[in-house]
Amino acid sequence: MVRNFRRAYAGLFWVIMVAIVLQFFLAGWGVFAFDGLDEFIPHFIVGDLIGLAILLGVPLAFAARVPWKTTGINAGLFVLMFLQAFLAHVPVRGIAALHVVNGVVILGVAGWFTRQLTEMARSEPATTPATP
Repeated sequence: MVRNFRRAYAGLFWVIMVAIVLQFFLAGWGVFAFDGLDEFIPHFIVGDLIGLAILLGVPLAFAARVPWKTTGINAGLFVLMFLQAFLAHVPVRGIAALHVVNGVVILGVAGWFTRQLTEMARSEPATTPATP
């Protein structure tokens, strides 16, 4: 059962990675559409969904019985997503520009984390041996 939860956990983060790449595309779409703020609505919606998916990962981490460090990294990604939403609405341009930098950090950490979860799911034995 734990093996299935670990696979689901890794699978969730693969979906999150695809959504993050889509998010970068939607940011570019909003920037180059030249029609105003309405073009950023898909970017806002996908960003919220990514945040919710990362938050969903925390209870899934408990179900998958991963180490505390792994659960902490998942929670840290949620904090970065919360910061991302905050940075998107800061009225000071110099601070708001960190939204892009934080997005790249989220992409890097989530990519590394997805790879770690995938390796963890693959290395898990099919059955746990019975204790004598």
